[in-house]
Parts: sequence; C-alpha cells; structure tokens
Amino acid sequence: MTTNDPAGDSTAVPANAARARSFGAVAAAYDAGRPTFPFEALTWVLGPGRGLQVLDLGAGTGKLAAVAAGLGHHVIAVDPSPEMLEVCRRRTGIDTMVGAAESIPLAHASVDAVIVGQAFHWFDHARALPEIARVLRPNGILGLLWNNPDTVVPWVRRIHQVIQGDGFSGSDRFEPKPILEGSNLFSMIEQARFRHWQDLNREGLRQLALSHSAVAILKETRREQVLDQINLIYEHTARPPEALRMPYFTDCFRAHPSEFANYRRTLSGPVAPHL
Repeated sequence: MTTNDPAGDSTAVPANAARARSFGAVAAAYDAGRPTFPFEALTWVLGPGRGLQVLDLGAGTGKLAAVAAGLGHHVIAVDPSPEMLEVCRRRTGIDTMVGAAESIPLAHASVDAVIVGQAFHWFDHARALPEIARVLRPNGILGLLWNNPDTVVPWVRRIHQVIQGDGFSGSDRFEPKPILEGSNLFSMIEQARFRHWQDLNREGLRQLALSHSAVAILKETRREQVLDQINLIYEHTARPPEALRMPYFTDCFRAHPSEFANYRRTLSGPVAPHL
C-alpha cells in the first residue's frame, strides 16, 4: 500500500476507510504496477537463516510474502481483501488467510516473525500492536517495510504529484518508531535503508498510478485525466525500448517483543507448539 497515503493513530482510520478498502478493486493493477522488495532488505529484517514461520500481515497480493518464501521461510499471508489474496494464491510457497491486523486468525506465540510491507500505516495501532505481540514468539521479530519513491528525481516527483494530488509534499514518509515505543510492547527498534529500482513500460506506469488509493477512489472522468497526465510524463521521460527505471528507497524497521509483551502473552492464553 502506498507510503503517501494518510496515516496516523487509530482515530484517523475511519476517515481513511474508503481508501483502505479501495485496494481490493485494483488488485491486478497493484500486482502489476507496484515494486517488489529487495532480498537484502528482508534478509536484514529476518536474519540470514532459513525456515522461520513468517506472517505477512496486510499482505495484499503477496509482493513481500514472495520474497520471504524465496528466502526459504514458511509464509502465511493475511489480508482483509479476498481479491488481493486471490492474486497472492498464484504465488508458490505461501499459505493465505483472510483476516485483519486488529484480529489476527492465528494462535498465541505461533510465528517467529511478523512482516508488514506498505500496510502498517493503515492499521488501528492500539488494537493491532497487542495482536502482533500476541502471535509472536518471545524472541520474535516485527519487521516493517516501505518502498518510498526517490522524489528528489524531478520526473519521479511529478508522477507522484499527479497521483497524490495537491496535497503531495514529497516527504510524507510514515514514522513508526514513536508508535512502537509508545505501546511498550516492542523494544530494540532498529532501522535501515536499501536502494532499488523498478523497470516500467508505459502500461506498467499506468498500473502503478491505478494501484494508489488516491487514484482508485476517483470518479472515472477524473481518473482518466490523471492517467492522461501520467502518459504525458512517460512520453517526455522514457526512451523506448529502454524501460523507465523508477528509483526507490526501501525503509525498514525491526523490533522485538518487550519483556512486558512476553509477560502479557503468558497471561492471555495457551501458546502454539513449535512444528
């Protein structure tokens, strides 16, 4: 999900509900237009080993889940959108479940890691963070990842100004650390950044625009106007047959359950056995 979508505390969620629900209707565009995540970014989050039980929460079409599966982990993808998960099921090595971050359909202490790509800012954090801490094992990992376009590049900035509209500032990156620290459920919060690129042709760039909630909720006439502007930027920037290379930074945050979270888990119910 887009990093430039509005985010904040749980009181902001109802105002953004229409945009949050819009992704199911554009699942195909999301899968075709959004970038994947660098292997080195997820390796930093999860460590160099293999075979972890990993929950991809707010998994969407499985972009991040596929990277985790490719690294040799056992992956469960959970998302509230059946349309998104239908696309995700086409990928290999991923189990899927319909569910929400605020009510995760897994047992206590059942996963080694919870990863979230492009979705954490949509969660109701007051409800989601206790749920994440509940399903994590005591030494588990919470990994949050966002692909942020490098809007220092002028044509990239123009594209995202068109997509996001007049409210786009070019620096709307979500900052999760205060939320994690304020919950008292996570500690040892670290962060890292990785550079990568996405190759796009004309149709790929259009699909990228369509995949953003700010465009998905527009009326058809206005949406076509946005796509016409995207076409113009492509025509003035691309040099076919070479692909248009969209630059991104992947911002990663890694944390572990606090002692308080581990204590709460022991009080709230039985834990799942290691398989």
